[in-house]
Amino acid sequence: MPKNIAKTGAIHGGHIASTRLLTGALATALLLFSAGGMSAKDGRLSGLPSLILGGQTAEAQTYNFEQPFVEEVKTPTITIALDKTTLDDIKAAFGGEVRMRSAGDIAVGWLCYTFASQSVQRDVWFIANDMQAASAAKQVVNMIAIEETSEDQPDCDKGQFDVQDWTIPVPTLGDDKASLQQRFGNAPESGLVRYAHEGAGADAQISQSLVYRLKDGKIDAVAFTQIKGR
Repeated sequence: MPKNIAKTGAIHGGHIASTRLLTGALATALLLFSAGGMSAKDGRLSGLPSLILGGQTAEAQTYNFEQPFVEEVKTPTITIALDKTTLDDIKAAFGGEVRMRSAGDIAVGWLCYTFASQSVQRDVWFIANDMQAASAAKQVVNMIAIEETSEDQPDCDKGQFDVQDWTIPVPTLGDDKASLQQRFGNAPESGLVRYAHEGAGADAQISQSLVYRLKDGKIDAVAFTQIKGR
């Protein structure tokens, strides 16, 4: 049964992987909300990824879980492994443009796709937020976010795929509160909730984080993140 964590900072203390995750989030917050030193060609994160990396989901109810999720998303075109698959790999599979938000020697790189599924617009983000500014495309993906949205996203490419064809290791769009309760033991009817894992992997310490947004008991957004200690 997951254990409630009063403050998200409780999962970070003393662990290299989660410290790097937190540091990356703080650096990204500076990138998202500061205009200084940014190139005109820089893209702009939005939606759930922007809220997470900008620290605006920090007050969400948070629970930890003992058993880590499998960090792979299987698609008909490519199997995506967090902390292994690069933005270049995603681009080769799905096309699109790698975008980057940079300031000084820190940067966030991503690919974003928008598509219609069952008459609902959805955005899919692949994000590398643990990187130096020089080579965005070769950086590994450590966050994947999928959300339903009614807003046009000019910085997203047109996706030629449907996530209904993907095998995703955690509850996702189309699932409901009951699926989260079964997997994690707790879930709200509406709003944001976070689930976190901290532990030793096969070859490194890992931090995993899942942020869900629910509306009337249905999942309409999810972002999952993995950072390995180096």
